[in-house]
Amino acid sequence: MPSNFLCASLLFAMSASAVAQSAQQPAAPTGEPTILPNHGQDQNQLQFDRYECYGWAKGQSGYDPSQPGNGMSRDNYRRAFSACMSGRGYTVSYAAAAPSYSPPAAPPVPAQPIYMRQYWWESPELVYRPVHFAIEGGFSATAGSTGDNLNDGGNIGVGISFFPSRSLPVGLRIDGSWSRFDASHAFFDTNTGSYLHGHENVYGGDVDLQFNLAHPSSRYQFYLLGGAGWYREQSVLDEFGRGCGFYNCGPVFGGEQSSTTTGWRSSWNAGVGGEFAMPGGTSFFVEARYQRIASRDNDMQLVPVRFGIRF
Repeated sequence: MPSNFLCASLLFAMSASAVAQSAQQPAAPTGEPTILPNHGQDQNQLQFDRYECYGWAKGQSGYDPSQPGNGMSRDNYRRAFSACMSGRGYTVSYAAAAPSYSPPAAPPVPAQPIYMRQYWWESPELVYRPVHFAIEGGFSATAGSTGDNLNDGGNIGVGISFFPSRSLPVGLRIDGSWSRFDASHAFFDTNTGSYLHGHENVYGGDVDLQFNLAHPSSRYQFYLLGGAGWYREQSVLDEFGRGCGFYNCGPVFGGEQSSTTTGWRSSWNAGVGGEFAMPGGTSFFVEARYQRIASRDNDMQLVPVRFGIRF
């Protein structure tokens, strides 16, 4: 009886030791990942993002999940894949495998910060937001008869964009701008009176539709835009007259300044643009359009070229 009790005690102790060792062994991730969209992405968008992150993670880790490989490379691939998908708005998890009785491997060097740095700083991507703000500026070339009276000038502006759905390539834009053009010599030659200098300010806003074209990469995109707006034109002229000094009489510069401003006038525009991803979810864009502002006597024709930042 004591002998049987001693054997049973030894067997129980050995079993308890094995269970304790297995409990200390970490569970290894295995199988296909579970991917949950955080922003309502549809199945087509999920498949597109998953395919691009698969290629990026394979290049970073040197491991292809469709081919056999060592566990260390597989773990690096999964960390890279999870970081890429998280940056696009997904939650990624792997199912845990059954406990293993093999000796635990040394923990790998944490690689998550490296992948995140490469993703944000070396390979930034366009980030979807329903609302974008923009700060822009550039130059405006005059066209047609407008170029006979005014020189090319500069412009600045701000804007806001609304894109209701990630899968819908059409959005609404509202842009406001201010431009200045110096008057040319031809303008003074065709106007009566004595003028030394003049310029014209044009300010107003547009309501446009933007149509994003299909793009092969999430790092850049091209788009078409067009719409209508309302603008005012302010003409400013510096006059000079004649006067007499101590020795003689002649023209007196720096005299009075006259200014006239039109009412609000309708306009239309159409153009193209390109947008390029920058770190931190911002983007750089450049666009050019043809713009025509109605007038009583002659339409004003402009070609604004603008550069800016969206955030």
